[in-house]
Amino acid sequence: MKRRIIRTLAVAAALTLVSGLALAEVRTSGDVWLRTGPGLDYESLSILKSGRSFDYLGESSVDERGVTWYRISTGEKEGWISSRYAELIGEADADGEGDEAEAPAATEAPASQSALFAGLLFGEPEAEPESGAESEAEPEPEPEPEPEARGEAQDEEAPETTHEKAPAPTRTVELSTYYLNNLVEAANEIGLISYRQVESEAPFQYYDNSVILAGNQQVENIVVYGPGYEVYGVSVGMSGNAARACLNAAGLDYVESLNGFTYEHRATGASLFTDPKGHDSCINVWVDEAGTVTEIDWSTYTG
Repeated sequence: MKRRIIRTLAVAAALTLVSGLALAEVRTSGDVWLRTGPGLDYESLSILKSGRSFDYLGESSVDERGVTWYRISTGEKEGWISSRYAELIGEADADGEGDEAEAPAATEAPASQSALFAGLLFGEPEAEPESGAESEAEPEPEPEPEPEARGEAQDEEAPETTHEKAPAPTRTVELSTYYLNNLVEAANEIGLISYRQVESEAPFQYYDNSVILAGNQQVENIVVYGPGYEVYGVSVGMSGNAARACLNAAGLDYVESLNGFTYEHRATGASLFTDPKGHDSCINVWVDEAGTVTEIDWSTYTG
């Protein structure tokens, strides 16, 4: 993938300070591509991890789908990221006061998910998210669980819970077979007993101490950060070279190396979105200084 040299932002930053405007930042809510322009047709520069904050350069743009894009600086690069995986924080209005978004009102979680675990939800549910797939019937909300059966609202940290996380499985589970399958059925089959709802494009999460399956109706995101699971043969703790050999053997398309390496998954008939190059998602493998795999993130392309 081509790399472009981006000029530094010293002049722009100085002008911002002189003008007296409050500095704003953009915080990522999921792994997101940094692109050269405000849209999916622009070249991707790198992948930014969830939970990171970057300087907002004062420009935003709305693409043909109605999705807002923010222009940011990572300190090394300038580019644009989609608001579907980020939020603008601290932008000043004409009176110099921050324009903070009001938190959405809490609603009941879908019955299909709460029923799976007897209504024990580990995060405050939000409004039901949009989904690209049509459901056959609108689920009726479950009665709200008793306060002691609920955790705190999901914010920056995972909600507290009175339930211990399940131990890692004694067998290794290959997760590539669960990608884009029904989320509830996949979680039930694997045996994930913890559930929470977060503010994300893939808000429903089932997890244990090694893995997260997330999505709306389907498994759209897979995160492996402990033993017992693998993606196309790649597992936490193996060498980066061995991981690349596994992904090459699986026929995935190599993209770039960035604190690890990224491969793209070719679209199928079940894909939720396909980019101009025929891919529906990317698999990021993160490695430490010793070259050992520490985390595997598989995310669909939806914005």
